[in-house]
Amino acid sequence: MLFESRLELNVLYVLLASGDVIDLWEQPPSVTYYDANGKRRNHFFDFLIQRASGRRVAIAVKPAKIAQSEGFADELCFIRQAVSKNFADDVRLVTDQCFLRAEAINAERYFDFARYRSADVADQLHQVLETISFPTTIAELSQKLNAGGQGFRAVFLAIYEGQLNADKTSIINLQTAVYAGGVQ
Repeated sequence: MLFESRLELNVLYVLLASGDVIDLWEQPPSVTYYDANGKRRNHFFDFLIQRASGRRVAIAVKPAKIAQSEGFADELCFIRQAVSKNFADDVRLVTDQCFLRAEAINAERYFDFARYRSADVADQLHQVLETISFPTTIAELSQKLNAGGQGFRAVFLAIYEGQLNADKTSIINLQTAVYAGGVQ
């Protein structure tokens, strides 16, 4: 995939790390609409996603300052009216104010860690989780795994994959509190 901005890449990471997106199309075909002056225009959404529920959402990504200064939110109303239900069930504007920087960093780290996962350490983590009491910290879990950086990565992955629960709106580190259960 090619990205016009770091913001688009951050949005992609956050969307995919949510665990709710089952399909994603970057730069889907344009939507033809008429602006406030009646002029025919085309809009290319940045992403078209399909959620696990089956709903399709067309996503426009813009920095908040640009969206405000250029009146894009108003323009998006005209675009939304032109979007057929065959294309998307909903239209969303995602700006840098829709998520925290830490969420984007954590989501990117999730995908980086997933490339180097250790099945053995993940199995070991599963066994450890059956014997400990919560809440605990990533440091305590990592120490019990005695697997160095692989232990941290295994716990981090378990948070995003629903085996553990932690606050993903703050940078996840060794001091992060971890709870039993599903995704927060």
